This record gives sequence, structure tokens and C-alpha cells, in this order.
Amino acid sequence: MYKKTHFHFVGINGIGMSGIAKILHKQGHIVSGCDLAHDLSNVQELINNNCNISNHHNSTICNEKSIDIVVYSSDVSFNSQELINARNRGIKTVQRAVILAEIMRSKYAIGVAGSHGKTTTTAIIGHILTEAQTDPTIIVGGVMNNTNTNSRYGSGKYAIAETDESDRSLLLLPVSLAVLTNIDFEHTNIYKNIDEVIDVFTNYINQLPPDGTAIVCLDDDNIQKNVQNFIPNITTYGTTDQADIQAINLTLHADNSSFDIINNTTKVIIGNFTINMPGIYNILNSTAAIATSLKLEIPISVIKQSLISFQGVDRRFTFKGLTNNSVEIFDDYGHHPTEIYHSLTTARKKNKNNLIVVFQPQRYSRTHHLWNQFITTFQQSDITHLILTDVYAASETPIPNVTGKQLAQEIQLVSPHIKVEFIPFDPNLDAIKNKVIEITSKNDLLLLLGAGKINKLANKLLS
Repeated sequence: MYKKTHFHFVGINGIGMSGIAKILHKQGHIVSGCDLAHDLSNVQELINNNCNISNHHNSTICNEKSIDIVVYSSDVSFNSQELINARNRGIKTVQRAVILAEIMRSKYAIGVAGSHGKTTTTAIIGHILTEAQTDPTIIVGGVMNNTNTNSRYGSGKYAIAETDESDRSLLLLPVSLAVLTNIDFEHTNIYKNIDEVIDVFTNYINQLPPDGTAIVCLDDDNIQKNVQNFIPNITTYGTTDQADIQAINLTLHADNSSFDIINNTTKVIIGNFTINMPGIYNILNSTAAIATSLKLEIPISVIKQSLISFQGVDRRFTFKGLTNNSVEIFDDYGHHPTEIYHSLTTARKKNKNNLIVVFQPQRYSRTHHLWNQFITTFQQSDITHLILTDVYAASETPIPNVTGKQLAQEIQLVSPHIKVEFIPFDPNLDAIKNKVIEITSKNDLLLLLGAGKINKLANKLLS
């Protein structure tokens, strides 16, 4: 890709940024970076390998003369001082997707897209390819529990990456095999309506090379309605008997799931599979991975064993521990009503007593545009106690009347069966911690929901 180069990452602690940085470092490049985040766990591997990481912008590290390329994410303003300084010095500045595209270009590139489930699906496929000893390169938007990292550098022919529709950067990637899990109205700061989201995913599929393959979920209504607009070779999957690769005989337990896979084209039952993850959505994620692995001619025996040994992705309904008064704590990254619905369904199936949920909305734009969906999702749940806190801004400007407090009040109005309250967010989380301790008892389940910082509450409750 490049001769030995010094890459500097602005916002390196981001899950997508850090994964790419680790690959470049493994390739022998010099990597440095900066991030205002005080928790640099995503880049600890780089720090341990003597990469210079600053928790301030425009520090000495950010202005080293040896820097050749500055990489930035879509959350970094084009007019940020650091990028301005780099351009003034004649240093090339590129979006992270450009670097990801270069990493994938020399490989058989597999891209996993979709509004929900793409992180887990990418991780499952990556795990199968690893267990099949293909030595893949993997870049995923979450920490894979099997390896405790968000990327893997391999010398094999395959590169698999989670692709990002939030900034349309998935269209920059040279993908040969494209997976599409579902299409939902998400990233409302970028897209005006569902039609714009459909168009981006359609373009993603249709820009595949002539010999490329798309593997798409026919259970999803928006995919089913638009599948005729997909040009390349299409393999469909799902639980519907209209799918080419179908999951049947589903058995859903609190901690695992099992199912059979049938090839509806040949009418052959491929086998029975077990995953140590609950929920129909994880069966669909696994079916996508199975369809992909079959396309790549991975032995069925390897696929079966890989699914059994797959340990999931951090912050995807992750068990964090048991408190002193025997309350189970689970942490989930879900921040969209669809994701929250599935998380609540799984939580209720698992818990033995009361279900306590602490939710931190993420982004004012998402909270505003999906306001009614959030209310309906919580209203239709059987949560015992719901605590909301302030919106995690993610660099967005506040929108008038779009607050965690207002959302809590409106949920309570239509949900008399739930105790709903708002507690302001503070970095120490002391007020929320004290309330949780007050209201929980033996055999309760506490679910932490949101893509912001609410997950930090788990360690405080378990310490």
C-alpha cells in the first residue's frame, strides 16, 4: 500500500480509527495520534507498542516533522485547527475510509453493512475465517471478546471489515463480497428519510464488480421491497422460506440459540448450529456469517465449531458481573429503538425478577427524529424501572426541548406500568449509582443502554 509512512490519527480512540491504526502499525508503519478521550482503552495496544498518543490536540506529538499523512474521522471538522495546520505544512489529510480502502484493496475484500448487527456479523465471519486458518485481516467496530481487540492483521487473502454508512464512506471501499443485514432509518444527522438510506445501501450493493456477490437478509422489509433493484449476484438469507439460505427449527434460550440451516435452492439441510448468544437477531447475524462462509467454501465442520467458540463482542448485551446483592449487570451499545427493542426482549427472557434499565440517549438529532419510536419502544416493554439521563451529544449542538428529562416525562405519561425518572448525568455517575443501589434487589437484572458513557456505571457498581 505505502512505503514506510508516519500516519497521525486525529481522534485515534474512536473504534474505527484505532482498528485501522493497529493494522498500519502491524504493517510496519509509524503510528501516532491524539484524542480528547481520557479513556484510551481502544488504543492501549498501540500505547504498549510505544506509539505516541496524546490526549490533547495540537500537542508536540501532533506536530512532529516526520508526519506524512494525517488521518481523520467524520466526527472531526474539516476546519479543525489540527487539520488546518497539517494542510498549511503540506501534509496530506485523508478520511479514515480512504486508508481502510487501501488496506482492503490488496485482498479479497468482504464488507459487512447494515443499520444494525454489522459489528457482530463482521466479528463472527472474522472468527470463522480465523478458525479456518485463512489468516484474515479483520477490522470491526467493537472489541471482539475472543481476541480482546477490534482488529487483526493477517497475511491471508481475505480482509473483512465493518463498513460505515453514517458518513457514506462505505461507498469508498473496494468490496468483492458485500453483506447487508438490514436497512433502517438511522443517522438522522446525515439522512433526511428512509429513502436516502435505501439509496446508499443500494449503491453499495450495485457498485460490486461483475463477479462480486451480495448476501442480503430477506427478513428485512426494506431489503425485501428493494431486492429487485440489486444488480449483482444475490444470495438471500433469513428465516423466511423465500430465502436461499434459511434458518429453520429455531430454539431460543436465555443464554444460547440453536437452529438448522437449509439451502432452499438445493433443498439440502446443511446442518444444525449452536451459538452462545441469545436472541433472533443473533441467529440472523450467524446465518449471514454462515452464508458468507459457504460462499468462501469454508468446511461446515469449521463453521459449526467456530460458532460454538465465538464469544461475542463487547457492549453487545455483555454480562459485566454480579453485584454484592446479586443483581446481574448487562451492558448494551443499543441506541436506536430497533436495537433497544431486541435488547429489552433478551433482557426480559434472562432475568428472574425486576428489570431495571438505565438509558443514555445518544445524539440530539437521533433523539429528535426518532422521539416517538423511543417512546413506543419503552411503552410496549415490561421494564420495572427506567432511568434516563442527559443526551450524549457526540459533538452535536443541542436541539431545544430534546432532552433526556423531557423524554422521561413523555414515556411516563403513556407508561403507567413503568416507574420512569430522570437523573442528570455527571462524570462520576454518583447519583445514578446511588439510585440503582436503592431500587435493586436480589435476582434483578440491570441493563445499561446507550452508545455514550453510561457503560462506566458497571464498574462503579461492581467495585
